[in-house]
Amino acid sequence: MSGFPDVELVFVSGAVDPGIWKHQEKYFSRDCEVHTVGGKPFQELKEELTEIIEESENAVLIGSELGNLAIQSVENHENVMSTVITGPLNQRPLLGQRLFKIWSKILKHPKFVKKVFCSKDTDYQVVKELSYTLRETSFDVYRSFSGRELRVPVKNSLIMYNQNCRYSSMKGVEELKSNSEIALIDASTFSFFEKPQEYNKALNDYLLGKKDFLEKRELVKSASENHSLKDFEDKLGLRR
Repeated sequence: MSGFPDVELVFVSGAVDPGIWKHQEKYFSRDCEVHTVGGKPFQELKEELTEIIEESENAVLIGSELGNLAIQSVENHENVMSTVITGPLNQRPLLGQRLFKIWSKILKHPKFVKKVFCSKDTDYQVVKELSYTLRETSFDVYRSFSGRELRVPVKNSLIMYNQNCRYSSMKGVEELKSNSEIALIDASTFSFFEKPQEYNKALNDYLLGKKDFLEKRELVKSASENHSLKDFEDKLGLRR
């Protein structure tokens, strides 16, 4: 992704540990600044994202599962260049505490994780790593995202449609896409973990396609700053 030194990528998981983005952090950090956040209550996560965005001029927010809700809570910020939504895309109610505990126990079994969250051909070692990551999720963090729903993105965006995910559908894509671009990933729910090469390529291609957008954004910013400087100099009588 050479040519994007001024772009900062912020990968956001919701209730899941941000270490789940390890393949993206390793790949993209070679060319630009990368942040991975998540595993915190919604409000704390929103505050952390705001702090990162405040220090960035061109932030691209990439979300997954409940992390999509977090990035949409801050996407209106002027420093956000674009957002990326990764499935699941279909709305579904959050579990209560009792069912969550049962679910957490089930997630300790890789065979179940593979059946529910992965494609049939997913390598067993990948499934084991995913199982370990998912079981660390706490109920309090999970429930802090309640009462929020995905909506049509405000900013220029990409929707990653995980074709093998049982919690996503083309109907969900249609409800969200508006003017968004769509990338089809031949993987299940956690496509970026299951098939990182395919996911990274789709994201990289999207970012490369935004070069013109970034250049125009920089020109507008530069013109705005120059205009402000001109006004300031006029007021001080520095210009003749």
